[in-house]
Amino acid sequence: MNAETLAKKPPITVYTKTTLKEVARTLAEKKIGIVVVVNERSPDVPLGVISERDIVRAIATGVDLNIPAERYMTTPVITVEASEPLWKVAEVMRTHNIRHVVVTKNGKLYGVISIRDLLGEESVLRSLVEYGEKVEESGPAAD
Repeated sequence: MNAETLAKKPPITVYTKTTLKEVARTLAEKKIGIVVVVNERSPDVPLGVISERDIVRAIATGVDLNIPAERYMTTPVITVEASEPLWKVAEVMRTHNIRHVVVTKNGKLYGVISIRDLLGEESVLRSLVEYGEKVEESGPAAD
């Protein structure tokens, strides 16, 4: 099973000039945890991301919510290619301590996978367990 399997829906995007207030509204209305920031001229190239955590941090530190997304987005964007196996997606999330990863296909924006997506699919959990068992059988990686 690969990343493309879970990244079925098109990602929710906002433009670089979208305000943080509008981003927060989008997150709430769509019931999602992250948006991908893109340029109007190249909507298939992820420039950054803004998550629920980012919005909470902005409010807590008194950031003006009328600033454009491009001034507050997280970069670089952590991505995986659509053909990557799901164990790799989980590893990227763990390594970078993130709950969402942007999926690209041939270098273009394809979707987003959340930790909830990984945990919500029984077949995904089974494949992750099987991967973990194979790693344990082969022993620790050589450094």
